[in-house]
Amino acid sequence: MQARAQEVLSGTLRLRKKIADGGMGSIYLGEHLVLGTDVAVKVMAKPWASVPAARTRFLREARMTASVENPHVVRVLDCRHDQADEPYLVLELLHGENLEQRVRHNGVLSVFEVAEIVKQTCSALSAVHAAGIVHRDVKPENIFLVAGSSIFVKLLDFGVARPLRDDECLDVDRLPAGTPQYMSPENMFEPETMDGRSDLFSLAAAAYFALTRRSPFDADSLEGLYIQIEHAKFARPSKLRPELPESIDRWFEKALARNPEDRFQNANAMAEAFEDALRPREAPPAYETMTTVDELAPTELEVPIRAIRPRARTAIAFGLAAAAAIGFVFLHDGVSRAIASAPPPEAAHQDAAPPDAAAPLSETRPAPMTTTAKKKHIEKGSARKVTASVQPAPQAPVAIEPPASLLEILDTVPNPDVAP
Repeated sequence: MQARAQEVLSGTLRLRKKIADGGMGSIYLGEHLVLGTDVAVKVMAKPWASVPAARTRFLREARMTASVENPHVVRVLDCRHDQADEPYLVLELLHGENLEQRVRHNGVLSVFEVAEIVKQTCSALSAVHAAGIVHRDVKPENIFLVAGSSIFVKLLDFGVARPLRDDECLDVDRLPAGTPQYMSPENMFEPETMDGRSDLFSLAAAAYFALTRRSPFDADSLEGLYIQIEHAKFARPSKLRPELPESIDRWFEKALARNPEDRFQNANAMAEAFEDALRPREAPPAYETMTTVDELAPTELEVPIRAIRPRARTAIAFGLAAAAAIGFVFLHDGVSRAIASAPPPEAAHQDAAPPDAAAPLSETRPAPMTTTAKKKHIEKGSARKVTASVQPAPQAPVAIEPPASLLEILDTVPNPDVAP
């Protein structure tokens, strides 16, 4: 029977209202009567339920979704698959809106918001590919943004997903599947050769839509769309939004390349490259630094060379001038004292030994003198001392260089207006 609102399925699920319609069925807001919780129920449409291949794919969707363990992949809670009723999946109920709705309602997203969406969706796809699955329908409608203060992505709808191994594929898996505006060239023209890089192409097309509010490949006809995808022709995002950096253009050129070998080879590399494209390039240093050596000489400093400010330059100049003046005063005073304290030179020392001083004492000792003779001898000797004293010869003046002038000192101080 056809599932309808307020209907109870399997005695445990009450369908409250329809949330959305899909290609093979509808999604309802449901209530789990035993647990008392709200859930999402995907019910397969009756016409498809009568097709064995469609029922097989529906069951495979449930198993594939449940096999991926990642917080950014929607969780499967239960599945009913028998001949007596329409097959259905019980999924976690999400509150929020998908990426297509967010852009249509609020306009284009910032590049940083898109970076977070790409990062989380790549996390989901990395787990999907590790489980041996290709999603094949990555698009804005299947990238769900959970309501909250920050972006949190859930990847939805594994209805057309296929195994990576060819021996596990059905005949229908060898046909193109997905939404044309977001399909990769190999998904569109050579579906048997596609792998996880096809999903990365589709994610890049969804990111392009989030930034520009349009698909990178958009034409008036399906034939025109095929031609654009075949030749990978699309407008650069910075042409539509001039504030976007050129590094984002280069990221899209690689992510949307025609040949899978020219794209990012895995989801992690794709997410890291988008974040790298947003990092500002390092600016060159404002000042040249000295070369670093193992051992610095006493006069070498590993610091930037900066010009001296005018006030500091003036202070240094006055300091040097004051030091020079003080040094000159002390130098002049020291020279004057040295000249005044120097002993006067004498023509001959009074106590000098006679030429025959080396003779024996017995031979040189004079005869004893009388008192009168001694007196005359002393007076004669004093006269000799007085007459022998002479004035010191005039000394040549010591040449003292005057201190440098203030202007000469200023010339030695670096000029701030001249680059070092």
